[in-house]
Amino acid sequence: MIWLTWRQHRLQALAGAIGLGLLAVLLFVTHAGIANTFTSTGLARCLASPGRDCGALAEAFDQRYHGLQFVAALFLVIPILAGLCWGAPLVARELEQGTYRLVWTQSVTRRRWFSTKLALIAGGSLIGAAAYAELVTWWSQIFVRTHADRFNPGNFDIRGIVPIAYILFALALGVLIGTLVRRTVPAMGATLAGFIGVRVLINIFLRPHYLPAKIASVPVVLKGRGFLVGGPELTNGWILKQVTFDRFGHFAYNGGGITFTPLLTSHCPGFPAPPNMPSPAQLTQCVSKLGLHTITTYQPAGRFWAFQGIESAIYVALAAALFLVAGWFVRRRLA
Repeated sequence: MIWLTWRQHRLQALAGAIGLGLLAVLLFVTHAGIANTFTSTGLARCLASPGRDCGALAEAFDQRYHGLQFVAALFLVIPILAGLCWGAPLVARELEQGTYRLVWTQSVTRRRWFSTKLALIAGGSLIGAAAYAELVTWWSQIFVRTHADRFNPGNFDIRGIVPIAYILFALALGVLIGTLVRRTVPAMGATLAGFIGVRVLINIFLRPHYLPAKIASVPVVLKGRGFLVGGPELTNGWILKQVTFDRFGHFAYNGGGITFTPLLTSHCPGFPAPPNMPSPAQLTQCVSKLGLHTITTYQPAGRFWAFQGIESAIYVALAAALFLVAGWFVRRRLA
């Protein structure tokens, strides 16, 4: 069975290895230039100095590597490819072509047939997934350091250990759907829709609540040249909600930063209306008079790995359940 499975899926394994190799070459080549720019422009030195305003340097850095955004999009797509190319055809192609009959009429049991194929494909997928996750985490660390936002979906979903869990889940989903649908192309379409649906539901409804969020209330303060911000220092943290109130607890506006809203012009005599810009002294005086403070609901940066572990456990548990259901259908229901 091991030899047969290898013969059947060696082209898929070769394609996966080539794809991973090409991705590694792309990441190594681009990382050298990114790292050089990060150091030579002074951005690395600026970020290493707490309290410094590195906004201009970070913006210039982003503009220079704006064209690499397609790479980040590619990272989000790769996990589903495992489900489409390896998971969906694993059983569906055998059933569609009728080749399963030859194996089942020999001494090989259905259980052994399914478990051997699954063990080899899943094992190879996990090895590739681990290499892929390590490469992407290493390559993206400069961008994460620049923006200090590891919880952003574009960063969280491609770093750490969760990509491995996504790939395993996509594979399991493809195997089960292929077993039920029994046709490869429809199974691939259903796997794509199911994977996207589960990812969206978990990202929106579950991830923000893995651990109880913290709440902080701080005064709005002046920072830099006339730019007002509010809220705690949330380096790498995940802001779920920010609302600003005045000293009497009346709602002022959503968000932690100040825009020149009618609130300021109507409550502070002499405060210039847009498009005129107030001076730092006028801003400070007006904000102090109103007693503005921001209520921030957030997940602290220190919970990044806890969230990675929780989300990975969810997807691994889902994958295990899908594999078990697929195995049961192969043994009990397939003709």
